[in-house]
Amino acid sequence: MDDLDKINDDILSSLDNFTKQVDAASNERFQKIRECSFFDPVPSEYLAEIADHSHLVKFGDKEKIMTEHDMIRPFYVLIYGAANAYFDHKKVGHILSGECLGESAFFTKEAPARSAAVLADGEVLALEMGPMDIEAISVSTRMFLDKALLLALFKKLQTANKHIPVHSLD
Repeated sequence: MDDLDKINDDILSSLDNFTKQVDAASNERFQKIRECSFFDPVPSEYLAEIADHSHLVKFGDKEKIMTEHDMIRPFYVLIYGAANAYFDHKKVGHILSGECLGESAFFTKEAPARSAAVLADGEVLALEMGPMDIEAISVSTRMFLDKALLLALFKKLQTANKHIPVHSLD
């Protein structure tokens, strides 16, 4: 075996090792997403596409996930951990694993201003999707993602309704 063959074998071995590492990372991302209740309505064969078009990001305790009035548009699903939402420096909400934030990225073409600041409450692992990631998903997968989002928004609405003061008609 000459030096050129040895170099070629080393390159192929390195490429094979890199491919295995990428596959392992992709599989780990898929497994983390599969365990998240937000994605319960999404069949695994469609979830794989979501995993391919998303990123897992980590936030430390008190680290900003979103800034109030910010124009950046990623959509997040908390995979692990919790966060607090603040409006005008006052705590207005608590977001738990399996819940989403930044869902306006699904509904608008222009970047709307964030309505609240969101800070991690301890360590947080979140799935992040930007507008281009969302647009890259196939129509069939998007239908399941839309269903998951609508169910999450319905839960948010139910929670908000519980905080509305009830007055009698008397």
